[in-house]
Amino acid sequence: MDVERPDWFERVGEWWDPVAGEGVARRVQPVGVSSDGQLVVLGSSTAWSTNMRLLAPSMIERLNAARPDGIPEMTGIAVLKPPPIPDRITQNWAELVGADLADEVRPDSLTDWGQELVTEAESAQARDLLARRAPAVLARLRAVLPETAIVRLAESRLRPVTVLVASSPDCSDRQALEDVLLDTWHDAVQTVGPEHPLQVEHTGETAADQMVEQWGARITSANPRIPLFVHTFAREAHTDQDGQDAVRRRDERLVDREPDLCLAFAAREDEEFPLVELARERGLPVRRFVE
Repeated sequence: MDVERPDWFERVGEWWDPVAGEGVARRVQPVGVSSDGQLVVLGSSTAWSTNMRLLAPSMIERLNAARPDGIPEMTGIAVLKPPPIPDRITQNWAELVGADLADEVRPDSLTDWGQELVTEAESAQARDLLARRAPAVLARLRAVLPETAIVRLAESRLRPVTVLVASSPDCSDRQALEDVLLDTWHDAVQTVGPEHPLQVEHTGETAADQMVEQWGARITSANPRIPLFVHTFAREAHTDQDGQDAVRRRDERLVDREPDLCLAFAAREDEEFPLVELARERGLPVRRFVE
């Protein structure tokens, strides 16, 4: 994307900061204007870039209404992707953190404008060990990459236990579905520990998918003071991007992430789901339930 900075761009803070609000303005900054008249912004992290893409459609009208005289109307808001982790970090990871930790903690992303390295740990023990080694890791990092902006390591987040859900449009037994989800969560806690989040992904296409969302919301809201680490996500197919192959491509992306388990909720013994078949082909564990 071609990005320009017209003469008026030095005044962008006069209208961006009040419209975006203090929280967003500190984490998302305008960097220029595209050739088609969009305001180009950059987030401090991947998460904030994603948030900004969701906010952009509702923000552009307010942004144009607040612009000072002499500043043209913006056609939209384009969000740039934050820079990735430098290759030299991933290539020298075992040297940086130690061979014993290299497979237990992995570099994930950069945040805080590239100043903080985010990692994902396989266990709480690996997370805590990396935290104790942080000063030595940062010193080695500066030796490998002298020009780096990284000055600290974020506390490693623990790898989520990811479960895919495929369901029949005819499934209606809420209690049976919730019992399976609770058993799955219990198994995850027993296997990897209570601090690992349970991430349940579904296709957002059936009534059972909505039951999954409602179950997750109820579990989370039932104990607001206790972090229960249950998250649900609807991974819908996007025909505007992927055309007629949208469902297949969505399913491929889901199994490419190598989830820990695929749950299939069928209404008949002979009912099959393309997502489940694809999971089996990739060697993923599948549990099937029939009403």
